Amino acid sequence: MSRSSLVSSSMPLGPISNEKNQADSARPTKRHQGFTLVELLVVIAIIGVLVGLLLPAVQAAREAARSMQCSNNLKQLGLGLHNYASTYNGAFPNNGYSWPGGYPSDYSPLAKILPFLEQAQLQDLIDFNIYMGHPALADLPEGLHEAAGTRVPTYECPSDINADVHLLTMPSGASIPIAGTSYSMNQGSGLDGVYHPSVGEPDGLCWTNAKVKFRDILDGTSHTIVFAETLIGGGLESDTPTPNMDPQFFRAGVSEASTAVANLADSGDIADVQSYITSWNGDRNHYWLRGTVPNGPIINGRLSPNSNIPDLVRGSSKITAARSNHTGLVKVALADGSVQTVTDSIDLKVWHASWTRMGREVETISQNR
Repeated sequence: MSRSSLVSSSMPLGPISNEKNQADSARPTKRHQGFTLVELLVVIAIIGVLVGLLLPAVQAAREAARSMQCSNNLKQLGLGLHNYASTYNGAFPNNGYSWPGGYPSDYSPLAKILPFLEQAQLQDLIDFNIYMGHPALADLPEGLHEAAGTRVPTYECPSDINADVHLLTMPSGASIPIAGTSYSMNQGSGLDGVYHPSVGEPDGLCWTNAKVKFRDILDGTSHTIVFAETLIGGGLESDTPTPNMDPQFFRAGVSEASTAVANLADSGDIADVQSYITSWNGDRNHYWLRGTVPNGPIINGRLSPNSNIPDLVRGSSKITAARSNHTGLVKVALADGSVQTVTDSIDLKVWHASWTRMGREVETISQNR
């Protein structure tokens, strides 16, 4: 076959190329479009629903972790108390001692168990020979300022939103930082009419000049509360009785802290004690160092857990409730070292029975788990 015949039989290159270009140009062009507004709104709505479903679960998980840490704090306090008692011949830490002609030397039980909570270096800052004086008449001695303003993690519930350093205005007008606590020691049931931690001998475990030992808990250590939760106050004050403040964050100053007022408070209706309320303050448990002072960590169980009635305070006399930010419950440490959860709906007779050391009650919170 000749070269010319090969050439003549071949398809022309030019026309093929032109036809291909024309075919390509005739095809529709694929356009890459973004989301339409409707699609975007649908995606946002779906994400919102997912967040709405997940957020409560995340919050619940966080609160479960905080609740567990709170229980661990109370467990540590109970263990610290046992180690203290082992060191001091079975005796519990008390609320200080009477001082000749003056206010008690009221170093709190929490100040005394520090070395048994791996806080020996903090207790080294406390000279228990220093007399602190009357809180309304004398400034806290300067040698105690550093200790008073030091936060102790074991003393603070993670759910307590006011766990922080607060300012204390002293009689001279000077202010110093002081640290508080979410836990208080059992003074008594409040049914005995003893509301001041330095007057009389209550039916609980801790007061001024107390000499309670494990052997004195005739009701049994597994039936007697030793520490209970209570919320640190919000810090604000009001000199007027109204409007009513949130009892979880504020205490009510009253014209008298008496059995008559406590009996009225048993109803759980603030209207029944409204006529006795003269002011509001937010310094509950601001002071872990001192016990007898109104803002110290001593508590009685007269009011139900998380009561709608605010803690009622007249000077250092108090009618109080265990309180927490855990929904519907509070945690307590029993004298045997165990930690129990108590619901707000606990029967008051059972609740009160758990605050006495020798009330001989048949039923306590240990039987109501």
